[in-house]
Amino acid sequence: MKDVEELRQQELELERRLAEVRHELSTRHTPDPVKRSAERRPLRELVLDALNDAGVPLNSLLIASVFRPLFGREVPATRFGTLSVDEQRSFDSSRPRPVYLCHCLTHDRGQAMKRFWARSDWPLEDRVIGPMSGRVLFLRGAIWVIRLASSAGEGADERLLYVAADQARDAGCAVKRGDFPYGEWITHIQAQIERYSDDDRAVRHEAAAELVARLGERELLFGAPGELTSIPGTSTRWNAKSS
Repeated sequence: MKDVEELRQQELELERRLAEVRHELSTRHTPDPVKRSAERRPLRELVLDALNDAGVPLNSLLIASVFRPLFGREVPATRFGTLSVDEQRSFDSSRPRPVYLCHCLTHDRGQAMKRFWARSDWPLEDRVIGPMSGRVLFLRGAIWVIRLASSAGEGADERLLYVAADQARDAGCAVKRGDFPYGEWITHIQAQIERYSDDDRAVRHEAAAELVARLGERELLFGAPGELTSIPGTSTRWNAKSS
């Protein structure tokens, strides 16, 4: 039979292990403060912040894929459609907002680009999409996601890491399971952007001047009359057909 001292040692060991388990459970069930705050904030504010952080128009599919691990929020495609309608109604009301969520515009007709979002306080040329812009926007959006994953550190939601890896792979980077060389990915993608950016910028700059001359304030935010337009590049896996 075990003596009293041995039993007491076992009791202490069991109590220590129980304390560790309770601590682990309490940690896992404590809501992330960032996600908890995001749950209370309107979606439009989160999208505006994301655009401000990225500094580039973003695809609604990419926004949704990032918000899922970053904020724990599911954003159905129909919700983005509602956002667009709400922004236009607000513009038409007697209580204007300091900044609006708006679609990008086609360089030739000034029609709203389906799924691409921008901020109304950006220069118009940054909201115009030319023939090469889909590729550039995809690459710049990929860099934004990769930087988000990199800055998240060891506590990052794994789903965010895999979104970053998917973006890197689609941008032509070498991706190995469990390996996240963020700096190498960004360098590779930036080199691609340099191939297209000068010509793309020239087209957008010229188009912006022409659109300002023939469209009104509302149309410059939400698009000229006509159906929403879509272009290659709205999918996060677009580049396989364009490189």
